[in-house]
Amino acid sequence: MHFRRHAGFTLLEVLLVALLMGLVASAVTISMSAAGPEQALNKQAQRFISATEMVLDESVLSGQFIGIVIDEDQYQFVFYREGKWTAVEQDRLLATREMDPGIVLDVVIDGMPLVQEDEQDESWFDDPFIDEESEEDKKKHPEPQILLFPSGEMTPFELNFTTVTDELKRINVLVVGDALGRLTLGRVDE
Repeated sequence: MHFRRHAGFTLLEVLLVALLMGLVASAVTISMSAAGPEQALNKQAQRFISATEMVLDESVLSGQFIGIVIDEDQYQFVFYREGKWTAVEQDRLLATREMDPGIVLDVVIDGMPLVQEDEQDESWFDDPFIDEESEEDKKKHPEPQILLFPSGEMTPFELNFTTVTDELKRINVLVVGDALGRLTLGRVDE
């Protein structure tokens, strides 16, 4: 008796090919989703833009002055209540946002660097009849560099998100806010 051999693949061969295709697809997905430093900066900048646009809308609706305090490694939103700036702590979206390690924030207000040598200790809201605040009070009631007005306007600014790669290459992502309350990623003329 002569057995005829069937042409085709065995079940084991088909399953092995399917497994290999799945492994290759997952490896490609993982390598594509691994965000580089520029993508991480863009994500942080987009998060800042989204939160600021939402807070600006809230300022218009509530008629309340809102500010943004920018530090080297974080930013936070503050409200002006009872003569003092108060940080937002209850809202997860608006609470202090710390940057990922290696990301540095640098803000330029209306074309001028944030800290002016002759104005370091002066405040826009100083009252000559009020005693000096302690350092603890300054941390509890930080003064914002960027103001969001109930009219929908804001202090013009440029906020630079900067990081340095492993190859010591400096990467920047710029957020620009104009006086009319418009926020853009990068300069408008770029």
